[in-house]
Formats: sequence, C-alpha cells, structure tokens
Amino acid sequence: MSLTIGTAAAQRGEITYGEYFLVQHPVGGADVLPVIIAQGQEDGPVFWITAGIHGIEHAGIQVIHKLITPELVKQLRGTIIAIPALNPAGLRTLNRQAYYHAGDPNRLFPDGRVPDTTDPDKAPPSALEEAYGRVYEEIKRTASFYFDLHCMSQDALSFIFRDRILYRKGDKAARQRAEEVSLKMDEMAQAYGHTVTADFAVGKYIDQKLHRATTAAVSMLAGIPALTAELSSPYTPAPEVVHASVTGLRNVMRWGGMLSGEMEPITGIKVVDPGFPTHRRSVARVTQSCIVHHLKEPGDLVKVGDPLVEMRDAWGRSLGVLNSEYDGFVISRPTGILYYPGDAAMLLAIRDEEPRVGEYPALYFD
Repeated sequence: MSLTIGTAAAQRGEITYGEYFLVQHPVGGADVLPVIIAQGQEDGPVFWITAGIHGIEHAGIQVIHKLITPELVKQLRGTIIAIPALNPAGLRTLNRQAYYHAGDPNRLFPDGRVPDTTDPDKAPPSALEEAYGRVYEEIKRTASFYFDLHCMSQDALSFIFRDRILYRKGDKAARQRAEEVSLKMDEMAQAYGHTVTADFAVGKYIDQKLHRATTAAVSMLAGIPALTAELSSPYTPAPEVVHASVTGLRNVMRWGGMLSGEMEPITGIKVVDPGFPTHRRSVARVTQSCIVHHLKEPGDLVKVGDPLVEMRDAWGRSLGVLNSEYDGFVISRPTGILYYPGDAAMLLAIRDEEPRVGEYPALYFD
C-alpha cells in the first residue's frame, strides 16, 4: 500500500522517517511533527499511534520508540503510522499546552459543527487548531484503528479511557455505525489488556470539550475505532508501564490481524475489573485547608462508605475522614498532599449507568 504522510513515504518491509508541517513561526522556522511509518511485506490494516499532545506526558514517546523495531516489521502485515510528538512546543518547554495556543491542545480536533464565521469579534481557529484539523484528515483518510498515548498523574494506574460514541438523533445509519465502532473499541480495549473506564457522563463530556479530543473525534466523526491510553505518571516514564503498553499494543495488532501468535500476558502493572462498567469522577473534595493522608492506593476497589482520605492540620491533628459515596476503584491520587477547600483528593472510576452509544444533546448542532 502506498502511503505518504508529510515527507515520510511507506516502503514495504522497512521503517521510514519524515516530518509533517505543523505551525510556521513568526520569526522564521516552523514546528514539525516527527513521522514514523513501518510497513510489512504484506498488505493489512493501518494502525495509527500518536503521543505527546500534552508536553509533560512522555511515556508514550518511549512506547512508540520501543514498539517500532526492525524485528517487528519482519512479522508485520499492514502499516503502522506513528507520531511520537503531537505537541513539540509543549514538549520543548515541559508545558501541557503549546505557547502559541492558549488552551488544551487535546480539545482542538474537529467537532462536527459548521464553523461560525459571522461574528467579527470571535477569533478564527488558531494555527494549531487548523494544523490538527489537517492531522485529523490524514487519520480519517488512512487509519483502520487508532491509539493516542497519554499520562494521567503521579501515582496513577495505566489504563484506557474509552470515549462514548454519539450520533445525530434520527440518523439510523449513523447509529448503526456508532454501535459497530463501539463494539470494535471494546474488542480493542480487551486486546490491550489494561484497566478500562469511560470518561465523564455525557453532559460533562461535552462541557469539557472531550468530544474534541483526538480519539473522540476520530471515533465519532470518522467512524474509526480509537482509544486513549493513560500510561500512569507524567515526566519520567516507569519502565514497567512502558513495557506493559508495548505488550498491549502488540496484542491490539494481533486482534487487528497485523501480527500472528498468541496474546502476550500483561505484567508489571495492576489491572482492575470491578465487574461493572465505570466512568471517572473526581471525589474526596476536602472541606477545609489541610494536609491529606490518602487511605487508598490506585487500583484499590472501594465501596460506598469506605474511607478514602484523612484530613489533618499542619501539626498532624485529625480534621476528619472523607468516605466514598460510590462503588468503584481508585484511578489516581493527584500530585501533592496540600489541599484547599473544594480540591478533589482522589480520582475514582465509579459505576456507569449511561450508554456508551447515544444521541448528541438536543441543541448540539444549533
């Protein structure tokens, strides 16, 4: 299969490298994305893998480096297209966002709406948003399935965020496609073998613009199965998490018919299954300024009433214990132990009673 992304052109049985133009700088030069294309001798699916859209999340870069090897290509059917640094400005400066866009770069992929060009006081899409629109079109044009690699926070599980798939009310074909994509995403997640949870409930999902994240846009708008992998802590990657992600991605390729052989076991990380579907929620919001003592670890199962954190003052005197309002499990504990009133001291995956496939909100396209 002939594939070209930027200056990288696929060649059978080889790994090729190139660059994809992202953003022109006002003082000369430009930001470009590094592109890796690994193509086997036989035709097969096209697996897109990206990382580094948040500049403090580095484990995915190492995962891509360790996954794509000459040994892998010898066994490969189809093609891997990888971009290990979707946000070079953020990576250079160790910032979550790029300095030429004031906002989360993972909320800039298309949302399906027709752009409003009638308001002269509304700024047009930024250079970065336009660039990510072009990247989306490349994925839509070529991908069979897609993974975007992130990191959650210090002391977090390695897990998958599984997007909800939305469709227009009354569009039977769109609903059928959404259900088919959703089923494939579940199969992909099972093959990857890490803990799985959905993102927020639908209302907050839209409010937080998570439908404009990389994998949400690709799955909902392009109809391509896509998942977000959260690889534990940002900054310096944990070797066991990198290894587990590489293993999981090879298993996804086996699921997709790109590699032969038995599924490899996932080792070195906790994998949690509470026995019911879940979505994330920030919990244990402290009632006063305090020092937090966490009473649960990432991966621990919790039930309603279980103690989650103890609040103490600076001298160590107890200010009370916050208990869980939900059944579920601990995803992560935010960085640090100093909290102000209203701060959430823990992230849980809680029981999810909303459908994974559903209609867009009534006024979404108005």
